[in-house]
Amino acid sequence: MNSLLIEGTFVNADQIFSGQIRVVDGLITDIGENLGTPDYRFDDTCVIFPGMGDIHIHAREDAGGTQNYKEDYDTCCAAASHGGVVHVAAMPNTPEPLINSERLAWHRKRVANLSVSILNYAGVGPGTKPLSEHVPYKVYTGPSVGPLFFKSETELRETLQHYRGKPVSFHVEDYDILKASEGKKTHDQRRPKSCVLTALRYVLALIEEFDLKAKLCHWSCGKESLELIKEHRANGFDTTIEVSPLHLYFDTDLLREKPELWPYVQMNPSLQSREDRLDLIAALKEGFIDFIATDHAPHTLDEKFVQFKTIGEENPEDNYKQLLVEDIDLCRELCCKNGTSGTPQLDTYAVFATWLIAEHGFTLQDIARVCCENPGNFVTEFYSGPGKFGKIAQGYYGSFTIMNLNEPTLVQREDIKSKAGWSPFEGVTFPGKLLMTINKGDVLYDNR
Repeated sequence: MNSLLIEGTFVNADQIFSGQIRVVDGLITDIGENLGTPDYRFDDTCVIFPGMGDIHIHAREDAGGTQNYKEDYDTCCAAASHGGVVHVAAMPNTPEPLINSERLAWHRKRVANLSVSILNYAGVGPGTKPLSEHVPYKVYTGPSVGPLFFKSETELRETLQHYRGKPVSFHVEDYDILKASEGKKTHDQRRPKSCVLTALRYVLALIEEFDLKAKLCHWSCGKESLELIKEHRANGFDTTIEVSPLHLYFDTDLLREKPELWPYVQMNPSLQSREDRLDLIAALKEGFIDFIATDHAPHTLDEKFVQFKTIGEENPEDNYKQLLVEDIDLCRELCCKNGTSGTPQLDTYAVFATWLIAEHGFTLQDIARVCCENPGNFVTEFYSGPGKFGKIAQGYYGSFTIMNLNEPTLVQREDIKSKAGWSPFEGVTFPGKLLMTINKGDVLYDNR
């Protein structure tokens, strides 16, 4: 029997309480005041959240192994635990897309005994059919990374009719608008807000037509899109929404002043205006947006700075840094060209949450809701294990993300555990520090 006793201040979405928690064989068995001498005691400067969960990441590993140089499941787990994350959900658009039961079986076997709990989405593409297993599904309404996407509303409807009532998550961008915008100057112009709004209208209609249990991924737009979703929810549909830290922290108003940042923050869908960003923060705080999900995409720096490969003889990022000093106008021009979309964000998940608390007035319980309880509820549906994620209560997994909210963290490249080896938040000082990550009673990361 494996046992762990923790003492401190615990935070659920619906309560904050002090005391002790006993974990036996991975599950919370007792909650009380005097359960014994704790293995770990945390004072009043610290808070203990349920183990945080990131329900939208890209681990890049599949049976072919051709993109293991970016990330594999082991380094994904290292990045997650370094970011305070105990469970993740991995997207299916790997080089060998996860679109059938055979490929799902390979992934399930591969992740079965890892330290961080990993759920896999199955892909929905032209002509695919639902799997016999109960899994979450992912749709790309336009091209992003990989070949798994749809080119029209008609093509999407023909496939989605087979997924009636299924849990389907959507990457919402319209193919025709993306193709028409390919030659524009900056990423937000190449992937404009209109491509999201156009696709959103028919995606919401299809969700209603096929009674899908839907989720909208990495939301990027503010007021108009949120009004459309509000009307859709008023029709009786519980479609949920994710937002990434990048869309909450950076915006195109900043990028107009500093276009040299584009390679570090380019992702799909694109960042939008400051107004959109503040709308997203407000919607997350009030509970309209349900999840913080990173869309962790561990591309290498060589891939992120691909447009600098022909400048000089050094590696692309070094070429960029040299131009930044010697010819900033040319540097900025190249930075605005289309590079590789996606950023690694698992390492900074928990410390980013402390920025929301300090800068935008999120309560501890708000963070427990969007980082712990809601992600836990999402993944628990698909697991057959004895416990649940997302709450500190008897019968739930003994998984915890333990923070000091008053000790700052400077994000530095040398600390990143993702195999990608960099972060879009390098140089940022977040106001809190991750002290410990525990999953099912096992300490995965100790930074006390």
